[in-house]
Amino acid sequence: MANFKLGEGKYTVRSIAVRVVVIMVGVFITAYGAAAFITAVLGSDPVTAFVQGLGKVTGLSFGNAMNVFNAAFFVVVLILNWRTIGIGTVLYTFTLGTFADIFIRWINAAIGLEPSMGFRIGLIVTGTIALGIGLGLYQAAGLGAGPSDAFNQIMARKLKLQLRWWRIIFDVIMVVGALIMGGIVHAGTLVGMFLVGPVLGPVFNKMSPVVNKWAGNEDLVHEEL
Repeated sequence: MANFKLGEGKYTVRSIAVRVVVIMVGVFITAYGAAAFITAVLGSDPVTAFVQGLGKVTGLSFGNAMNVFNAAFFVVVLILNWRTIGIGTVLYTFTLGTFADIFIRWINAAIGLEPSMGFRIGLIVTGTIALGIGLGLYQAAGLGAGPSDAFNQIMARKLKLQLRWWRIIFDVIMVVGALIMGGIVHAGTLVGMFLVGPVLGPVFNKMSPVVNKWAGNEDLVHEEL
């Protein structure tokens, strides 16, 4: 069977197929998380808030603005270090926003355009969990980081900063941009900044070896988050 060198290992066609399925499940769940934050109208994680503002100034739907945002970072990463781009990067770039728009329509149809505070808090809670699980699954597939994540990794290396410190700088830039463009920055922004990571880490650490087993790469070891 043919082997292909991608990401962190040499994968068979079966391995790639399994990982692509995991990626798409992760992207689908992540899209719900972003949509939940948007429809809660209580503020979103920094990137989602920035994209919300971008949609307001361009007249695009949230999902289309997300696709533009991801595509822009995809091009930047392509220029800075194309080797960080994988199949997962491409899938994430061009599908996340489309799924998010679908979920926004579904959520609005289910609970209305002005949900009660109880529903809004519930959306923040489920959105936080969904973002952590979705991003954890996506990263566990090991076929490339999302475009903005890849950009952050590249910039941290270029500036010789620990990734977590560069991420703080990046998040501040996103929040400032969101405020300038009219994105909602509120309690949900703090929730997104500080609580998604504690969900993402354990999901990634648990699912990475599981995905490797499903894909027939039991010998491949990922560094834990």
